Amino acid sequence: MTRGQRISTFISIAALLFAWSARSDAESSYYSKAKEEGQVLLYTSLAGSDTKAFRSAFEKAYPGVKLEIYRASGTTILQKILTESRAGNEVVDAVMTQDSALQVLKERNLLAKFDSAERAAFDARFKDKDGYWTDVYPTVHSIPYNTKLVAAADLPRHYTGLLDPRWKGKLGLNRNNYMFIAALLDFYGNEKGEEFLQKLARQNPQVRSGGTLTATLVGAGELPIAFSVNANNVENVKEKGSPVDWARIEDPLYGEPHPAAVMANSRHPNAARLIVEFAISKEGQTLMAKLGKVPGRGDVDPQIGVDRSKLRIIPVEAAAKTAYYQKRFDELFGKAN
Repeated sequence: MTRGQRISTFISIAALLFAWSARSDAESSYYSKAKEEGQVLLYTSLAGSDTKAFRSAFEKAYPGVKLEIYRASGTTILQKILTESRAGNEVVDAVMTQDSALQVLKERNLLAKFDSAERAAFDARFKDKDGYWTDVYPTVHSIPYNTKLVAAADLPRHYTGLLDPRWKGKLGLNRNNYMFIAALLDFYGNEKGEEFLQKLARQNPQVRSGGTLTATLVGAGELPIAFSVNANNVENVKEKGSPVDWARIEDPLYGEPHPAAVMANSRHPNAARLIVEFAISKEGQTLMAKLGKVPGRGDVDPQIGVDRSKLRIIPVEAAAKTAYYQKRFDELFGKAN
């Protein structure tokens, strides 16, 4: 190694050590002040078993900071926060749920900017350009099927495969994931997308409420195949020994962000930043991968067979129109049975 190379290497190492030191100081500052606050309240849509794992990992990493969790759907969380805000009783510190809910909170100035250094590991698809939220895990829209009832050769490779006459009256459909409508309209365009959705409605899918419920019914053989179910729901049912899997469809492969953000009026602002930073850290993202989710962070690989580079994200503009997509879903497919 030449003298110039040694100097260059020394400068690079020094720069890395300085960056690590600065980041460590920032983290210890959050942690020290978070311990003084003693607790943090998170509103999240994580599944029940996943919240236990997340709480355990966080409290092990940061002893002295108690994590309290309120778990509900994104719609319920949004309404709860808005109601509390109107009453002047804002108690939540941080939120982790669908980006559609976070978009509304951002527009109403209820989120705080938090441009954590951890965000550098996320590409532009997985973080708010203004620094308000970062995607902990995008849920991947999938087509679950019963492995005993559907042969590999009969699996749809595209959404158009759901129009096959063999599936008429036999398709399951999860009403809770109505944003699949936004995904298909984004991919096909409004005119062709509406035409496709109407053809899909004429397949008379059986509507159920809940991705886990729909995947469970597929595994039980009540429905041979379904759509609009998140892949992690299928993975969770599959892990219990059910004969269910999901088709690795080709384009369009869509995902819906589930970001984390700090509340503007957090009662425990340091603990709020600590929990969000943990969720998007390499440790937190590795946990998400182990829980069968697709981590948003680029240096943590998914464990469920998803090529994250091909994942399309539902546009943020669509997230602001959830009421429209829910109404359109009911017009096309009706309510759950």
